[in-house]
Amino acid sequence: MGSTLSMCCTYIACSSASSLCTACFGSTAPGTTGRKRSALLLLMTIFIALVFQYYVAPQIVSPTGYVKAFQHMPGIGRQVFKAWGSGCDQYDGHKDLVQDCVGNNGVYRPTFAATIFFLFAALSTKCNPALNREAWPAKYAIYILTVFAFIFIPNHPFFNGIYLWISRFGAMIFVIIEQIILIDVAYNWNESWVEKSNECDRVEFYGAGKKWLRAIIAMCALFYIMSFTGVGLMYHFYLGCVLNNAIISITLVGIIAVTAIQLTGTEGSLLTSSILSLYATYLAFSAISKNPDATCNPHLGSNDVGGIILGLLLTFMSLAWTGWSWTAEDRLSD
Repeated sequence: MGSTLSMCCTYIACSSASSLCTACFGSTAPGTTGRKRSALLLLMTIFIALVFQYYVAPQIVSPTGYVKAFQHMPGIGRQVFKAWGSGCDQYDGHKDLVQDCVGNNGVYRPTFAATIFFLFAALSTKCNPALNREAWPAKYAIYILTVFAFIFIPNHPFFNGIYLWISRFGAMIFVIIEQIILIDVAYNWNESWVEKSNECDRVEFYGAGKKWLRAIIAMCALFYIMSFTGVGLMYHFYLGCVLNNAIISITLVGIIAVTAIQLTGTEGSLLTSSILSLYATYLAFSAISKNPDATCNPHLGSNDVGGIILGLLLTFMSLAWTGWSWTAEDRLSD
C-alpha cells in the first residue's frame, strides 16, 4: 500500500513538473518554436554575467575566506585567478580599475558562450528547423559546460582583445536594431490609441475619444520633459570635456531635428519622436558616464545601478518584442 501511494505521488509530481515546464518553456510539438527556451537561456546568460561581474570579480581582486584558500590551491585555483587577472596588469595600483577590468572580462565569458551557442543553433536550425524546438535540456547542459570551460581561459588576448572588438561591433548592430524596435513599438502604440479614440467616437458620441488623443499628447510631453531634463543634467554634471560636450550637444540637436521633421510631415508620429529622443538621451548618458578618463567622468569607478537596470530593461523589451511580436511569429512560421 505504501509503495503504491509513493508511486502515485511520484507520478503526480512528475506530471505536474512536466506541465509546468511546458507552460513556462513552450511545447515541443510540431509547428512550435524554441523562442521561450531561447529567452530563458538569454536570461541565464544575463544572470551569470551579473554574478561574475559583481560577485566573482571582487573576490578575484580581493579574496576573502574560502576564496582566499582556493586562490592558493595548486592547479584549478591558481589557474582561475591567473586567467581572470590576465590583461589587467596595466591597472596595477588602481584597485577599482582592476576590478572593473576583471568584472568586464567576467561578463565576456557567458556572453561569448551564448554567442557561440546561438550561432551554431542558427546554423543547425537552417539545416533542420525541427532542431529549434528539440533537445533543449542537452542544449542547456552544453551551454553551462561551455561557460564553465571559459572560466579557465585567460582574458588576454582572447576575451579582452578579439572578443571585445567582436562584441563592440555586435553592440553597434544591436543598438540600430533596438532603435528599429522602438520605432515599431511607438508606431503601434500610437496607432492603437488613435484607433481607440476613433472607436469611442463611433460607439459613444463624437468627441468621446479625445481622452485617448490627450493621453498621447501627455505621454509625448512626459517623454520630452524627461529628455530635456536629462540633457540639462548632463550639461551640469559632465560639461567640460570636448568629447562630452560634443556628445551632449549632438544629442540635443538631434532631438530638435527629429521633432521638427515629424512636425512638418503628414505621416509622422510625435509619440515616436519623443520615445526616440528619450532613448537618444539614455545613449548619450551611457556614453559619457562610461568615459574612462577621470577628468571627464567624475563618477568613474562607481556602479551605476540605475543605468544597469535601465539597460537590462531595454534589452529585455527588445528581445521580448522580437521573440513574441506577430511579425516574428509570421517569419518563424514561414
